[in-house]
Amino acid sequence: MDEHFGPIIKRIDQLFKIRMNQNLQQLDITATQMHVLLHLHCNSGNKITQKDLANHFEVKHSTMAGILSRLSEKKLIEITVDEENKKFKNITLTNKAMEKIELMTSQRDETESILLKGFSLDETTRLRAYLERLYSNLVSGTDISEQDICCLKKEFERRNHD
Repeated sequence: MDEHFGPIIKRIDQLFKIRMNQNLQQLDITATQMHVLLHLHCNSGNKITQKDLANHFEVKHSTMAGILSRLSEKKLIEITVDEENKKFKNITLTNKAMEKIELMTSQRDETESILLKGFSLDETTRLRAYLERLYSNLVSGTDISEQDICCLKKEFERRNHD
């Protein structure tokens, strides 16, 4: 074996993010912001709070607050205090964001098709299962807690934004 898996996975992750961010520049959003907006769109019939988003994306509350703040500044989301529980903030998409959903989805799909070029449907399905197994092995094979994983993801995001 010429190279260990860690550096290969890291390079794939970095190149994927670079390509996604380049493709999304025209929409004035980042890949992370796109994922949040698409999640909100897919769950538009449900009440989504800042805490829900932080939990779903496995990031700290403060990290999600920063992402949402930037999306709010771009007028892509509205943040309102939950009437039932004043501690929570509800997040909804604006019309401006809804106008960008189709383009975001198209950019994501285009980047993923480049990533998976030459793979059959069966190979893609197996690759997804292998990647999920790698993740599961790392979580279950060590003393890493879900909280530790969230902290690691926060550190990776911070490095990628710097």
